[in-house]
Amino acid sequence: MTVRQDDTDQQSWSCDDRRDHSKGFRVDGPEGRAGVVEAVLGHQDKPTTLAVREGLFALRTIHVPLERAPEVRPRAERIVVRSCPEPGP
Repeated sequence: MTVRQDDTDQQSWSCDDRRDHSKGFRVDGPEGRAGVVEAVLGHQDKPTTLAVREGLFALRTIHVPLERAPEVRPRAERIVVRSCPEPGP
């Protein structure tokens, strides 16, 4: 995951920064708005997955691996993902 240079003075975020600062960020996929980050999951020192709440009324949560989230825009509070998995049954 990279941070856009024009959005922050930092070169990159640590794992702790991602965990602390991406909750509530909007998630955009190839087809537009995918949802909002509800939680960052994984081990404390190595987050692996974003729990993304879909729908206007939090109808379901999908899990997006961090490797599918190549771009973070901190000032815009957005994360861009390459693809969103289909929700489970």
